[in-house]
Amino acid sequence: MDSRRRRDDSNAAEEAYRILRSTVKYAAGDVPVRTVLIVDVDRDEPSRVAQYLAAAFARAGDRCVLTETDPRGAARSEVGFSDLIHGSAPMSSVIDAGEVAGLKRVGPGRASEPDVLAGAGVGAALTQLLGEFDHVILTCAPLPQNGDALALAPNVDATILVVTAGKTRRPRAVEARDALDRVGARILGVVLVEPKRGWFW
Repeated sequence: MDSRRRRDDSNAAEEAYRILRSTVKYAAGDVPVRTVLIVDVDRDEPSRVAQYLAAAFARAGDRCVLTETDPRGAARSEVGFSDLIHGSAPMSSVIDAGEVAGLKRVGPGRASEPDVLAGAGVGAALTQLLGEFDHVILTCAPLPQNGDALALAPNVDATILVVTAGKTRRPRAVEARDALDRVGARILGVVLVEPKRGWFW
């Protein structure tokens, strides 16, 4: 019974991310959604929503890159997104193979401070990635504890908030949403993560 439930949960999870992928890919609006920022709200550790969404794009045959932007605790020797922002490394050197076939990954890079995400080079770095990929899925440090999302959100086509059942407090979620609204973020929707069953939205 337990194995059947796990299989059912896994199938439901995969289908949920297919729906989320289609929601992103075919979102109506003046600007096609190609760059998406995934923002965890009131979490100690990032969720895997960005990875699952990027994997769903890759399985569908879309050229997708998962881009991690939080430099806190990152290996200082690995080139990545901050190096693209600074122009200190060619794009070919910052792209790694992801865990899913067809999915590529860009790490945070060698910046020691998250202030690099507020720099003028962010838009140019994203433009470089869009020259190679159909979709760029970005992760960042959680709101409202960190301000990284507020620097990145104006540079992307859409932002998705991630809240956790039984964990994310409503005032913190509202605070995060309002902060993103103030910087002009286009909030596409909210994903609800349910820890006991893995996730759903």
